[in-house]
Amino acid sequence: MRLHLYLFTLLNVLLFYSNGVNAQDNTAKTYYQPLQDVFQTELVYPQEKGEIQLTLNPEYGRTRDLNHISFPVLAEYGITDNWQLGFSWNSFQNNFGGNNMSVSGIGDIEFDTQYSFMNIGETNFHAALGFELEIPLSREERGIGEGRYEYMPYSLFAVDFPSLNNIQFFTQAGFSFSQNKTENDEEEGNELFLSGGLFVPVKKVIFDIELTSIINLWENGNENQLYLTPGIILNLPGAWETGLGTSIGLNKESDKYLVLAILTFEFNLMKEGD
Repeated sequence: MRLHLYLFTLLNVLLFYSNGVNAQDNTAKTYYQPLQDVFQTELVYPQEKGEIQLTLNPEYGRTRDLNHISFPVLAEYGITDNWQLGFSWNSFQNNFGGNNMSVSGIGDIEFDTQYSFMNIGETNFHAALGFELEIPLSREERGIGEGRYEYMPYSLFAVDFPSLNNIQFFTQAGFSFSQNKTENDEEEGNELFLSGGLFVPVKKVIFDIELTSIINLWENGNENQLYLTPGIILNLPGAWETGLGTSIGLNKESDKYLVLAILTFEFNLMKEGD
């Protein structure tokens, strides 16, 4: 299974490099970007060269066993108009619920990079390749974070429909894996991540809906968390953006629900007046 996943990633890299890069070099950017982010799925949009995006993503959720509140913070920086670097940190998390348990502290950090291919072949089709590295700052026994290094290569695809008020269909496919083992010498943490949906801009308001599946590869695909996430995002004056969504578990393996918020601000170090 692991060999197949590595080959899947390699084939994606070769496909994009051979077909996407040349198209990107010869195509002017004509895409319309009504928003920065949605709630569960990465989007193909890159940060412009010199552009910094700062995001706060507070969330409140209910799992099968307990509740949690967390405050992830994110930063993204555009190296070029197509290549960006990112950093995120779960700055505070509080788990509480069963047996009067309450645990709080800082969570893990994550570094990521993404390269986007926009308007491939002078069409409204876009794609991107990305890679995420999660570094643990807390032990798993404390109940905060995964307690292990995790890696996730992923691919993004999107298509715009300018004649339909710039509706976009988007999708993300990736897999996360780690080298850690349990006390019973069993590997854990290897998951296939599939997510996608569409957003509909209506002036300064964007309506979003996403369907997300997280499949445990070491359970032969039998453990599948499935979530439906509707949300709404609002463009505010002065390069600000905010939004609110609710992720609803659709099967018994899923957490019950997760309420997600977004607050984003961006500016460009290379443009005066931004």
